[in-house]
Amino acid sequence: MTSTPTPQTRRPRAILLARLSDNREEIDLTDEGIPLGLDDQIRRMHQSADHLGWDVYKVIKNPRLSAYKRRKVTLPDGRREYRVFRPDLREALADLAAGRANALLCLDLDRAFRDPKDLQDLIDVVEHSPHRIVVESVTGSLHMEKGRDNFDAEIRVLVANKASRDTARRVAAARERQALAGQYGGGRRPFGFCAGPPRLPDDANPEEHLCDWHGARTCKAGITLVKDEADVIADCSHRLLQGVSLRALALELRDKQVPTVTGAQWSAETLRDVLLRPRNAGLLVYRGEIVEGVAAPWEPIIKREVFDAVRTLLTEPARRTGPGAAPRWWGSGIYRCGVCTPPGSNPEKPMTCQVTLGGRAPRYKCKDNNHLARNAGHVDDWVFMHIAYWLTHPRAYELLAPPPPEVDAAALRAERAAIAASLEQYAIDEVLQKRTQAQVNAATRAGQARIGEIDELLNATVADDPLAEVVNAADPVAVWSSLPLASRRVLLDRLCTVTIMPSGRRGQGFDRSTVRVAAKHHLGTPVG
Repeated sequence: MTSTPTPQTRRPRAILLARLSDNREEIDLTDEGIPLGLDDQIRRMHQSADHLGWDVYKVIKNPRLSAYKRRKVTLPDGRREYRVFRPDLREALADLAAGRANALLCLDLDRAFRDPKDLQDLIDVVEHSPHRIVVESVTGSLHMEKGRDNFDAEIRVLVANKASRDTARRVAAARERQALAGQYGGGRRPFGFCAGPPRLPDDANPEEHLCDWHGARTCKAGITLVKDEADVIADCSHRLLQGVSLRALALELRDKQVPTVTGAQWSAETLRDVLLRPRNAGLLVYRGEIVEGVAAPWEPIIKREVFDAVRTLLTEPARRTGPGAAPRWWGSGIYRCGVCTPPGSNPEKPMTCQVTLGGRAPRYKCKDNNHLARNAGHVDDWVFMHIAYWLTHPRAYELLAPPPPEVDAAALRAERAAIAASLEQYAIDEVLQKRTQAQVNAATRAGQARIGEIDELLNATVADDPLAEVVNAADPVAVWSSLPLASRRVLLDRLCTVTIMPSGRRGQGFDRSTVRVAAKHHLGTPVG
């Protein structure tokens, strides 16, 4: 008769804890997507568990996870402290404390712990658990069980922690030197710049290992421009300032099948991140701040004034990005519903129309109600007749915006930075009770008002009038027709207000009188 195994004879249930440093570059993956270095750790730990006579209860694997870097976290008791973020270790400790596992195996003490607090948490679980817990490492650098002196492990972790601190200081100093010297810091190539020629293997023919973008070995990673991508950045930056939305620009890039760096499809968020990079204007960044007065080793894609205007626009707190897809019709969200928003009224938020594809042909209808519907093609043709009339009018030049004012952009930027610094100092003075809250509030209102004026002046100097290339063309109608939909929508909204009225008759035929096109200028409207 076979007896039931007792807790003393039952094989330990082990957790295998595998980790790679968050700054380790791993490009080779297993079929499961695990970095090969991590896969090798797991293989060696399985062999060690077999040798120890342990059953593997769970494998916890975390590539790109630092055992040293700290961030502010909320502890179980609600306190906020700076701790190393180790969800892998917390999962293992929870299983050990609950008795779901009674052994922990890692490759090496250095792989598992770099922070003394993390090690102390493990010691507490081992010492105070009602059941026996054993901790081992493949290399023999860590052994722990209840009642055992853990002084050696604590010293080793302190030494590893100091080594990490020294490395962090050296890396920070090197990155600062790179930034101040205008050197590229490495990593994934930024959109608009090539990744440089591939690394040349030993005894390889250099002519067989060339840059994918330039077909040479003279370009430099993160420095040499990729013209097609740089043109995308410049075009999107300028058209954004002209009024085209991020969603519309991202839609165009998807339709044109322009690839991103990662191969993912363009989204408004992805495009926003690309357009907000200071490197587009030839600016270097260190610790999130622009390093002024240092020349970048690459040619700027856009002017500093254009980048500042784009950043101001995209970081405006009141800016909202609506959900949903970008419009694919002239009047979606522009044409007004004549029932909800009668002609001549000027509500803060007019009710507009959207396109419905139900029925025989696309139709414009009120967004909220079903009290009107018009054939989208007929409406757009009628509106285009007005636009063609204005663009070919002898006084079409009157449609253009006035020329931008002559300003000293550098002086305005310096003034803006000085005001921002003064406002920060005022806030500090209030905390130190050197100024009253009323004084700080008054200074803040005045300073923000002036910053707004400066931003408007700077933006006016860089936002080209998108109507100029149409009006000044030899064939304005042909140029209009060649514009992207998003640009035509911007100009349409600038030239006129279109209101769709309910039809007073039934039957066939499109009634032009039910579509009111009110010009926003003084060139009149076509007859008919």
